Amino acid sequence: MRQKKLVIGLLVMLALVASSFTYAYWSNVVLTDDVIDTTVTIGEGRTATVTASLTASGSGTLVPTGELANSVSASPTTSLVYTFTVDWADNGYTGQAGTVAIVIDNISNATAAGLLNFVASPVSGSAITEGTQLVVTVTITLDAPANVTDYNAIINAAVTFDVTFTVTP
Repeated sequence: MRQKKLVIGLLVMLALVASSFTYAYWSNVVLTDDVIDTTVTIGEGRTATVTASLTASGSGTLVPTGELANSVSASPTTSLVYTFTVDWADNGYTGQAGTVAIVIDNISNATAAGLLNFVASPVSGSAITEGTQLVVTVTITLDAPANVTDYNAIINAAVTFDVTFTVTP
């Protein structure tokens, strides 16, 4: 009888320990922005690249979409928004029409690259007029890591990425 109680007690303790390891390990992923709104001037080369970063000191802790209520962070957010003002100054004719291509690449952390989602607005291929600024926002969201290994690869990681703007007249 005493051995049976001991086994039950050990099983209860095992269940408690196991449940603590299955805690929402992503709940405090610290990926925050440190970029202040940026003006990008595109001249005769018609291409400009901005390197931005997600670091531990910014405007909020990025948590996976749909998991805001489960975060233990003091300032959780499900999206980070970067704003870029694109100014086409080609020394050509003011009022010249063109299109702007927006490419987001070179994400420095391979695991984060598979979990981060980038949406630019307006979309790549939008119209731009020389001498008139175009405001572009890039919204970043995070998918939940599939396992502890992925979580450990991104937590507190210094993640950088490039945003390249190319104007075609």
